[in-house]
Amino acid sequence: MGKQPVYMQIYSILLTEIQNGAYDETGMLPSEKELCGRFGVERNTVRKALQILVNEGRVSKKPGFGTVLTGDGGDPAGSAAPAESELIRKNVLLVTYADYFHDNGEYFHFKLVNGFEKSMSEMGYNLIFKSVDIDAGIREIIQHTLPVAIIYDSYMHDDLYREGLETGVPCISINHYTPLMTSVVSNNFDGAYKVAKMLSQAGHKRIAVITGKRNYQTNIERMSGLQKLYLKEDAVTNEMLVLDGDWLFSSGVKAGEQILSMPATKRPTAVFAFNDDMAFGCYSCFERAGIRVPEDISIVGFDKSDRYHYIFPGITTVDVNVSAMIEYTCWILSEHLNGTAPRYNTKIQMDTTLCDNGTIRTLI
Repeated sequence: MGKQPVYMQIYSILLTEIQNGAYDETGMLPSEKELCGRFGVERNTVRKALQILVNEGRVSKKPGFGTVLTGDGGDPAGSAAPAESELIRKNVLLVTYADYFHDNGEYFHFKLVNGFEKSMSEMGYNLIFKSVDIDAGIREIIQHTLPVAIIYDSYMHDDLYREGLETGVPCISINHYTPLMTSVVSNNFDGAYKVAKMLSQAGHKRIAVITGKRNYQTNIERMSGLQKLYLKEDAVTNEMLVLDGDWLFSSGVKAGEQILSMPATKRPTAVFAFNDDMAFGCYSCFERAGIRVPEDISIVGFDKSDRYHYIFPGITTVDVNVSAMIEYTCWILSEHLNGTAPRYNTKIQMDTTLCDNGTIRTLI
């Protein structure tokens, strides 16, 4: 077995001292600040060591008072400390909003869960996936799962981030940037700009845009990338038809129906959906109405989903490189768990790739 993580070394030292009665006189362990100074480590490292002692019932934390012995510190003359594999909790908690999975959910999140499950297994950890309601907290979930790390999937309320950070375990956000923790995201702005540029070069001026939920960071970034093209080329934007979606297939169908309700001469020549679920929903609507893609109308999506490859031909889309996002998240988590991660939060941004699958027709 390789060298123990620093927090495990601190745990072993404190456990030995507890078993030898070093703290019996005061009934308290030194403060976190004192332990940081003694071992020359950050507070999070000390907290991880103390948390193991808490989980074993040897000490308890009293807010505003300190870390106290529980009276079950073990027999000083007893057996040696349990093996490291028995002490280190192996659970990594992946938290997401339940809203992301209703009505079969957005495929992007399913890909994340499946990808993390495989990667964590290869790293020797158990992935515990929990979906929560928007108004619910995660303290109870954390207490039951005792994770060594927490991954937040996409946008969540700051209160949920803080509940995770309060535990002292590493926390990472994926697919949404927050200054509260290291965030792994894709370059949505640039991906949308690439789509806008491709549509412009193909001669499309009347474009329908199916957005995701308006207040979501990914939606704002993708709209900004689209608008950058219009500003750069000083193009007219009043022919852009913006249709509200909610990331789901059904909202793409609804958008398609709205487009088909327009006079044929006024319809957009291309549809840009902010994810593939909505793009294929729109595609299905057109197909039922006898509208051909791309001969009659062009379609482009985002996120590169293979969810519908048995039903529809491939569409032009943007690959957000989910596998790279997962790989970097696992890497930074392993650095945290080994005590070698950078002290400061950062934004790790993945490049996107435009995948031309022939559903944008050239008009000029």
